[in-house]
Amino acid sequence: MASAQGTNPAPRPVRPQGIVTPSWGSVSPFWGSVSPFWGSVSPFWGSVSPFWGSVSPFWGSVSPFWGSVSPFWGSVSPFWGSVSPFWGSVSPFGGAAPADGIIPQWGNINAFWGDVNTRWGSVSPFWGSISPFADPSAYQPVADQLKEMMQHSADFWGATVQQKTGKSFQDGFAQPLLVKYGIDLNDPSTLAKLDVGQRNQFFVDWYDGLMNLSGTDRVDHWMGAVHWNPALSQVQGAGSGTVIGLLDFTVKDPDLTQSISKYTGVSDFSNGHGAAVASLMISAQDGKGVMGIAPRATVVAYNPFDATGTANWADITNGVKMLVQNRASIVNMSLGVPGYTLHPDWNGVFTDASLAGKIAKTVFVIAAGNEGASQTGKILWNPANPYFLVVGSVDPSGTISSFSNRPGDACLVSSATATCAAGNALRDRFIVAPGELILVSDDKGGTMRMSGTSLAAPLVSATIALLHDRWPWLATNPKATTNIILRSARDLGAPGVDDVYGVGLLDVTASQSPIDMNALRLYQMVNGKLTQQPLSSVQGATQETLTKWEADGAFFYAYEDIDGTFRDFSIPLSTRLVGGATLSPTGRQEKFQQYLYSRFIDWVGKTGTSGGAAGFASFTSMSAPVGNPYGVNMTMSMAPRTLMQGYRQSGMPYQTALQIADQDNRFAITAGDGDGAITLGQHAGFGLASDYDSDTGGANPLLGLASGGAYAAARYALSDRVQMSFGVTERSLRRDTRGMSVGDQLMLGGIPDNRSSAEHVAISYRMSPAITVNAGYTRLRENTALLGTQSVDRADLAGGSTTDGATIGMNVAVTSDLNIAASGTVGRTQANGRQNIAVGNGGLLTSSYEVALTKNKLFDARDRIRFTFSQPMYLEQGKIDYTTVQVIDRQTGELGNVTQSFDISGKNRQFIGEMLYGRSLGINREVSLFGRARLKQGVTTDALPAYIAGARFRMGF
Repeated sequence: MASAQGTNPAPRPVRPQGIVTPSWGSVSPFWGSVSPFWGSVSPFWGSVSPFWGSVSPFWGSVSPFWGSVSPFWGSVSPFWGSVSPFWGSVSPFGGAAPADGIIPQWGNINAFWGDVNTRWGSVSPFWGSISPFADPSAYQPVADQLKEMMQHSADFWGATVQQKTGKSFQDGFAQPLLVKYGIDLNDPSTLAKLDVGQRNQFFVDWYDGLMNLSGTDRVDHWMGAVHWNPALSQVQGAGSGTVIGLLDFTVKDPDLTQSISKYTGVSDFSNGHGAAVASLMISAQDGKGVMGIAPRATVVAYNPFDATGTANWADITNGVKMLVQNRASIVNMSLGVPGYTLHPDWNGVFTDASLAGKIAKTVFVIAAGNEGASQTGKILWNPANPYFLVVGSVDPSGTISSFSNRPGDACLVSSATATCAAGNALRDRFIVAPGELILVSDDKGGTMRMSGTSLAAPLVSATIALLHDRWPWLATNPKATTNIILRSARDLGAPGVDDVYGVGLLDVTASQSPIDMNALRLYQMVNGKLTQQPLSSVQGATQETLTKWEADGAFFYAYEDIDGTFRDFSIPLSTRLVGGATLSPTGRQEKFQQYLYSRFIDWVGKTGTSGGAAGFASFTSMSAPVGNPYGVNMTMSMAPRTLMQGYRQSGMPYQTALQIADQDNRFAITAGDGDGAITLGQHAGFGLASDYDSDTGGANPLLGLASGGAYAAARYALSDRVQMSFGVTERSLRRDTRGMSVGDQLMLGGIPDNRSSAEHVAISYRMSPAITVNAGYTRLRENTALLGTQSVDRADLAGGSTTDGATIGMNVAVTSDLNIAASGTVGRTQANGRQNIAVGNGGLLTSSYEVALTKNKLFDARDRIRFTFSQPMYLEQGKIDYTTVQVIDRQTGELGNVTQSFDISGKNRQFIGEMLYGRSLGINREVSLFGRARLKQGVTTDALPAYIAGARFRMGF
């Protein structure tokens, strides 16, 4: 390597030239002042603190480490299913198998951190509430609570620490961390020395230190934010054959250097910054910590900094030249000049004569800088300069980081007198990505957390590497490449391109997907034959069409034209193709882009979970194919369990379903635990538990009265138009008397469990592509109830009841976005055996019906609205015979049974109108509106309100 003097004769620093320095000096490579653990923009306090208030990751409902919106467990836990292909037969828990006792089971880790979350949630506020002037003994309770938390950690992780370090938990993990922060739990006064930032930093180190022992790659919050998981990279090739240029400090982490094919530069100076950046791009999925988006990409690196940690524009120009000469189609550059989002001297680099003809086919990704500045005015720029992207940072909530520079109203112009042409504003080239508290390599084989736009830029660079791997010809077309990234971003801030967020947030999955489904040229491959398909024949496909695609093992081969070139997509329409491959026009074996399946099905207008699918109709549900060696199609689904008001919640808080179908998908079996009425009902228009509730819905309330426990269903396609289904469902409910008075508990505690079961058989017939009719028969058996009603006297309904019901329905797909469904049920109920309360001759005749109208894309592609009108279960006619023991002979006092008959029909017919509206608001945000009107006839004693309205706003971190 040339010496610093020989390579860089210009004096350092040369301020008129625009100095670029590392973590000190006036020109930062976006590191120093954004130190994750100290400095003016430390993420542990101040305006970017994510540890308390509305964005606290360590307690409350928005904790990103656990809880309902946790990106480490809850919403991104499916990542672990995606990660497994990278290990193959090697257990992700360490050793030959999870049961070897070395590493705690992954599911138990979730429970462990949930418990520690509660402990820390009580320790931290109390710790912070103690006055700095208080007596040291005031910290004794904090020390005691910390000891308990550490003992709990030792019980769970002790064997792992012993295996990994050869030391006890105290010596191998806890004590070194306590010493680092100057904490002596036997001297409570040492706790007074830690400010709020250091306290939270201590807990992060506790969390990360233990998770580094878990033997698994780490799921970080940025992954869900940019819609990335390891399976997506695997399908796209993980960056194979792509060369990324890294203009940064020297990388010394041995896990990363093996992917760096060539390195040179002014010196070997390093402060860990280069390794942090590289780890987000190329870290392997090997169970060692950080996961990179493009782990199979090759990196060529150049260090423009000398031993003093400074550089000038000449060094940077030499670095760019070296990187492009070594075939880098992407160059990541996390350096610049403070106060500038894009310094004008970049123009001098790109127009340097030594680079002429060498950089036209390269995309340059530049970090925006960390001074919180908005650039204004004109930037002199040569129109022939290469394509570039400037990347800013957002916090876990999707809000621009306080330290991130912004595009402002700056514009690229060819002369000082030129006006800003359309598309030349800096905001048109500006995109944001997560950049706060990101888990990265510490350049020593471990991990650390850092913040800065330097950590946002490599996420963009690695996403481009996936594009260049899947579609190699894009590596020579930087215009198409940058436009794909910009056009697939999710809008943030003010609608459209704005001066703060530019085009919006990086969306990795969207960038690898068609930008506009309506603009695709489609070709369908069926049984090996390729035919072009008009869009009109695809959009609005019926359930039967989807079934046929599944049976035929079909997939669509689609082309997207973009900026003089194209992209091709292999979209599987059958679970038989999961994990398979097809030969692309380029002659490569390309994996089917399974991540496009749900998006494509949504586009053709079928997003429901009807037709016997194993899925659940829930905002928070998830379904995934299950690999198996048996040659069948298996799908596993789970969703939050529907709560039964007034009854104890038993078992897991989630309902599950497993569907097994034959290769032709003509026959399928579904088994699960939860809302069985939805699956047994087999009705395309009614996919909510409330549709089958006897108090609120009219689709088939007989099934609803036996829904909530185990169920099983089967369906068989007799022909392309006719399908039969049958199934059983059951539930057992125990009344919740907690919080009641002693008298109420004694009275209600004697009521037996409400146990019921139902069998259901149905047939559906497709009259036309848009119209399907169905009919079904249901038998409901209730052990100790009559249509859901029980008595405090066990003898009243000791024999239970049986109800036989008939259901007819219709579903009409008016358009691809508008669907109308109707269903009605008539039932007749008889009492079983001898009991105090019996049903009169002829039984009880009940009726119910419901009509639902669903409209997708009401205002745009991100919302949906549903209107329903129903008559819940209504008693049309029938009498109740009530038998009691009375004196039947007043003269002798003889006792006997006396039966009284009561006509209970026609008392409280009700109609219910309901509206549901849901809308996505961008990154991990959604709003839902709900309204219900209950219209009553006659007199009713129920306490349900006549009108209900509500709204829900959900934000994930």
